[in-house]
Amino acid sequence: MTDHRPAHEVELYRDGDAYVVILELPGFDREDVDLRWQNRHLHVSAEHTADGDDEKRTVYHRDVGIPKDIVEDDITASFENDVLEVTLPIEDDSDRSGRRISID
Repeated sequence: MTDHRPAHEVELYRDGDAYVVILELPGFDREDVDLRWQNRHLHVSAEHTADGDDEKRTVYHRDVGIPKDIVEDDITASFENDVLEVTLPIEDDSDRSGRRISID
């Protein structure tokens, strides 16, 4: 976890062979956050109720599209000082020649 604060509510950048998504979630605890990966999208949801008072409920939803295939089993996330940082390793895309198709 870096000590980086995003310039905007959500920041996405490539760091070598991975994408990094940083989201600022002030007022939420780690337990409030639900993080999911599906169809090249990182889905972030968070819900916090202040002292059990349903009228003081804060809800957050954000989907972040990722332009490349990701190694799903190697995704990591950390939450510190109201900042969620997710690292999404990119699948090996060094072979851009495509797939050979046999002709009948």
